[in-house]
Formats: sequence, C-alpha cells, structure tokens
Amino acid sequence: MLRIILIALCLIVGRGGYAEPAISGNQAANKLLHMYELFYLPFSIEFKQGRSYNDIFPLVSDKTGKFNLLLKPEDLTRLDSDYLTHRAEWSKTSLFLSTQVELGESERITQRLVAHRIPLKRGAWDKISMTEQIQVKTLLEGKPEAVKKAVTQIQFLRSFLKPHDDEKFNFFVIGPNWCESSKEYRYILEYYAKKFVNPDLILHSVVIEDPKQQIFDSELLKTLFPFPENYSHESVPRFLAIQNVQGKLKVWEEGDALRELKDRFFAQYRGFLNSKFTLLSKIENSKRSLASVGP
Repeated sequence: MLRIILIALCLIVGRGGYAEPAISGNQAANKLLHMYELFYLPFSIEFKQGRSYNDIFPLVSDKTGKFNLLLKPEDLTRLDSDYLTHRAEWSKTSLFLSTQVELGESERITQRLVAHRIPLKRGAWDKISMTEQIQVKTLLEGKPEAVKKAVTQIQFLRSFLKPHDDEKFNFFVIGPNWCESSKEYRYILEYYAKKFVNPDLILHSVVIEDPKQQIFDSELLKTLFPFPENYSHESVPRFLAIQNVQGKLKVWEEGDALRELKDRFFAQYRGFLNSKFTLLSKIENSKRSLASVGP
C-alpha cells in the first residue's frame, strides 16, 4: 500500500509541480450553469450566466442559428414536465439506483459504472496504517498547505479506483443518501454514459450515508473539496474528476469537472431528444417559417 502512496506522491509533488484543481481565470467555474447544461443536454438550449452565479438564462437559437432567443419560464416549465416522463424511464433502468452496495464497500457494476457507499466519517487515510501515515507526513514536511490538501484529496479519490483506472477520466457524483438532486444526476449521467458509450469515461456514484443531515459541517467534504475559493456553490450534489495526464494526476472540481465531462463526452449530442418534444418542434418550425419569409 505504501508503494502506491509513494507513486501517487511522486505524481503529485514530483518533477517540480503538483496536481491542483483547475481554475477558470480569476473566477470560479459556475457549477449551476454547467449543471443546467448537462441536465438539459437532450435539447438545443444554451444557458448563459447573468450578473450573478445564480442568474442563469435559457436561450434557443434564432433563424440565423445564434442562441439569442430567451426561452420563457412557462415554456421551460412545460418542457420539464414532458421531460419528466423520459427521466422516469431512465430512473427505472438505472443500475446505480438498483444496485445494492454495503456500507463502506464499492461495486463495479460494469467496466464504466462504479457505485460506492460510504459513511459520513470516512477519511482519506482510513485504510492506511499509522506507520505509513507517518511516512507520508514526513514526505510532506515543508510543502505548501495547498500541496498537503491536494495529496489528501487525491489519496481519497484514488481509494475509489482500481489499478489503471486513473488512465481514464473518472467522474464522481457525490451526495448524501437523502438528496434527490444527487440521485437524479446519477441516473441522468448514467443514461448519457450508456447511450453515448466512450471507453475513456468511468462514472462513479458516491452515496454518503448521512442520517442526521450533517454533511455540510463534515470533515469529509472539507477533505474532498479543500479549495472553497474555487467553488461557485456549496450545494449537493458535488462533482469531482481525476485522471493521469502526461504522468501527472489532475483533479477537476465542481463546475470545472462538469464542464470537462460535457465538453469531452456529451456536447456533440446536445439536442438528441428535440424531435420527441412538441415545444422544441414548434420553435424549429417557427424559425423555418421566419427564414422562408426573409428579413
């Protein structure tokens, strides 16, 4: 086990650098914006941020193909009501939701779907002996606090992986057992991953047993998400991704993780359910009519 940790440390702090969360300029990536983008991926809707992180506007394209038309709240509500029927079917066939996992255990459902169920007090170093922990602590002496946090975060994420998993893009949906939104993103992303299969993606569901709803004050969240200055929202579900990139472990967090997942694996399929929904069909027909009339 210590050899694995030492390898991880070399990947993190060796060669003059260390893994750290992706940062979008001087501003945190908007988690809510990218949650909307993935949630409504089946439709040709683009989302834009307004003045604040919480101001998100849905847009559809005009007759020129540019996303300039604001979708009315009542239209989005109607669309979501119809979409619910499809999501209900996805939920029924979800392997994440139907697979029973013992507390503290993991279940490799398929090559690309992995379910984990952990207690709220689970720590990054739980399965590491005290002697090995002391050796790691010694290796980190004198390192910046950010490096120490990154090492602990990566150790936690690596504890969910099998050998050679880090060669793939590992995306984690992390949330407490009581959170319905966490459950929804698990089965929605699972549906996308099964419909648009890509061997480079491994999707992980991490269910945290939290009977007293104490997750927001837990050390677990502080360990998995140690850089709050990089996050736009503190809500659950939470999102992380990890991959070995050119010999160095890289972690994406929250909005950055969502955007990376969308851009790499799903963006090209946006709108795949358009034809099945009356509202989107009407919008497309209206645009064609306007185009035929001309300016």
